[in-house]
Amino acid sequence: MKCFLFLSLLVVAAQAQLSPNGATASFKGSLPPKPAAALSAEQEGGIAKELAAVTQSFKAVKKHPRAADADIFIKAVRYALEFDEWYDKKPEDGVKKAMVLLDEAKKRIAALGKNETPWMNGSGPKVLGFYSKIDDSPQPYGVEVPEGLEFGAGKKPVPMWIWLHGRGDTATDLPFVYSKLMAKKPGQFQPAGTIVIHPFGRYCNGWKSAGETDVFECRDDAMKRFNVDTNRVALAGFSMGGAGAWHLGAHFADQWACVHTGAGFADVKRYQKLTPDKYPASYEQTLWGVYDVPDYARNFFNVPLISYSGEVDAQRDSAEYMIEVLAKQDIHPPHLIGPGMPHKYHPETIKEVQAWIEKAVGKGRDLFPDEVHIQTKTPFYGRMKWLNLHGMEESWKEARLDAKVIDGQTLEMKSQNVTRIVFYPPPQARKGGGSLKLIIDGATLNLKVGPVAPQFETFMSSGPKVAGAFCRLIKENGVWRDFGNANPFQHDGPAGGKAGAHPGPMDASFMKRFLVVLPDGKSSSPAVDAWVKSESAHFLQRWKGLMRGDVRVVKASDVGDIYEAGKTQSLILWGTPESNSCLKQLAKSLPVQWDAEKVGMGGQSFDAKTHVPLLTYPCLKSPGFEVVINSGLTFREAHDRTNSLQNPKLPDWAILDITQPPTAEAAGQVVAADFFDDLWQVKKK
Repeated sequence: MKCFLFLSLLVVAAQAQLSPNGATASFKGSLPPKPAAALSAEQEGGIAKELAAVTQSFKAVKKHPRAADADIFIKAVRYALEFDEWYDKKPEDGVKKAMVLLDEAKKRIAALGKNETPWMNGSGPKVLGFYSKIDDSPQPYGVEVPEGLEFGAGKKPVPMWIWLHGRGDTATDLPFVYSKLMAKKPGQFQPAGTIVIHPFGRYCNGWKSAGETDVFECRDDAMKRFNVDTNRVALAGFSMGGAGAWHLGAHFADQWACVHTGAGFADVKRYQKLTPDKYPASYEQTLWGVYDVPDYARNFFNVPLISYSGEVDAQRDSAEYMIEVLAKQDIHPPHLIGPGMPHKYHPETIKEVQAWIEKAVGKGRDLFPDEVHIQTKTPFYGRMKWLNLHGMEESWKEARLDAKVIDGQTLEMKSQNVTRIVFYPPPQARKGGGSLKLIIDGATLNLKVGPVAPQFETFMSSGPKVAGAFCRLIKENGVWRDFGNANPFQHDGPAGGKAGAHPGPMDASFMKRFLVVLPDGKSSSPAVDAWVKSESAHFLQRWKGLMRGDVRVVKASDVGDIYEAGKTQSLILWGTPESNSCLKQLAKSLPVQWDAEKVGMGGQSFDAKTHVPLLTYPCLKSPGFEVVINSGLTFREAHDRTNSLQNPKLPDWAILDITQPPTAEAAGQVVAADFFDDLWQVKKK
């Protein structure tokens, strides 16, 4: 597949969103915010000249394995110029920061040219980078290495804390990278003999969407560099970072030695104090189940948890609510209160928190506990330890899976709203050799424990591996049976149902690698073509401004074999079957009836000249990727005022009336929308 970047389109996207009539549309509440002290044309020109020179010199080392360590500085300055990200009181201070970063980039480029990385040597603060698998963008993170700590290949593996930062509307790349580069002292927590990393998290998104993915990519990069003990990694954060720790702790409880939440929201409705008269559409309420932590509370059975709140902090309510929710599940984590404290740590209580985390990290996580518990609303978050809730009877309804070891060759499982299970029997339950007795929902199955097929390695990548131990179960007509050596991925597509690989909604595709495919022609409707041009440009700008990456973009005519292209990435297709040749190829595989006159879903039909379908659908014959049609992130500028609202706003499909101009809340008027059922069929009304 031939892939290239549309520079002209990206320039347009970086400058403004185009309204359907070609005028510039400005949405209030956009991130990043306007500058505090804008630079003069002369000052910006000087920075731009230096940036161009550094960018040119970087080409010589861009293929170096550690090129991102230099590229993060170039990107930070480039974005600051594009978005006017100057947040110091004096313009000259912004100039200084930009030049400091470009000077550091030059030093690193010179070192990389000699295959050296001196910034990795020794202790103290560091700022490093990696290239994201989502969009190939360089993403920064900070590191604190305590004095005297030896790390790296051949050294004893070291523990690590991941610290999630709080909200900062002006904490874009340039301020973040500069602060980590010039740091004079470590953060609030200074655990002995422990690496502490500070992910950027794609800026200001509540550690959701690409911010979530960023945490794991950052973690994995640091693990390789510092020879980290993978079983002694703690997750912690405060404020927005505390919300991130609640969310990532609940959804990925098996990844951490312990979780610490400091303040931070845990749900939408309670935190926003919403009353029924202010509730959004029912499908949006359903989608609260993507991130609302109470819906995943039982997962804290799998990891030690400690929470902290200031005594007079307004966000204390969220922690106390979660303590109540957890207590109903018979989970009773400590909740330390800082006496008299507003939204910050008490100097004595923080010592208790650190001591507790250090003790838990010292013990480390157990990869193969006797019991594993899963609670979820979607198979997307269905993995835990050696167990994978792979499919559900009905997505977005509560599903549970509880498993425990009975003896050396017997497991017991209890399920609710579960249809497919994939698991590695823990070693303590495999003393019977190649056979295993499973008691599931009262029924008894005698399973043969088979080898792990190569195609499942990526599928189970977040969990532990046991050679020669892999079991698959499916529930049909209310009866569980051994799935044997069949390929469970055949059940991931439209014919077999939703699973972790294809859970929906549309926003899920922007948490993994994706490619935007723009029209290579025109449709019968100038209004639709104008809307497509406007909204695709808006998405490119929004991704860059909020998710801090340059979207990979091609024209439909350059994709080639769409199924081949879809093996390694989701495809974000803009346009209509008339205007986008990739959409034309897939038209018969989609559940939408769509021609020049009508667009229809589920028995409803609309004028195709004034209506546009948005949807996600797994029609690429790929186990991990799907198409998304005419949509980027579904939460928009109005939702950026609080990270608690940066959640998916549309279900699996929607029809928009585009005679209503796009706003900060929606790309048009939603006239129909719903989830596909769990066989990826349009639900009958």
